[in-house]
Amino acid sequence: MDREYSVPVKGLKSGMHYYNFSVGNSFFDNFENSIVHKAAIEIDTALEKSESWIKIVSRFHGNVTVDCDRCLDELIMPVETEASLLVRLVREEGEENDAIEIVSIDPSETVLDLSQFFYDYITLSLPVHMVHEEGLCDPEMILRLKTAEGEHSPSDNVSPFFKLNELLNL
Repeated sequence: MDREYSVPVKGLKSGMHYYNFSVGNSFFDNFENSIVHKAAIEIDTALEKSESWIKIVSRFHGNVTVDCDRCLDELIMPVETEASLLVRLVREEGEENDAIEIVSIDPSETVLDLSQFFYDYITLSLPVHMVHEEGLCDPEMILRLKTAEGEHSPSDNVSPFFKLNELLNL
């Protein structure tokens, strides 16, 4: 559990509470196989506590550095998103809800670690295909890709989809 991204639960009075978190490079080191290499993200979090639940709304803004899917060079991607989480305070196992946006914890917990919640929503805010704008990829890598494409003729069956492509041309 990372105390830096935790909020107190035990002793927290009912009502609204506000927190600000900063996510940097070291944050993503805690997650195996993270696609993010560098980060500078501010997270403004509003927490509303009642007797039986905690509602958390976080606004993320900043940038992350990932690999370009085309040239593998560093690519800076903006992060601007909002995410909500409802935490139910329940004592018995049977009271839990399987809804994905609801998390249940025992009321005896003293802190709530938000690091996994933050990680998930930062990475989910990124597009599936992350590439530089046209013309901004590493020119040496683009040249290598074009050279590799030119070295093979379609009859070399380089692509595993070559046979499927032939069906389209019938």
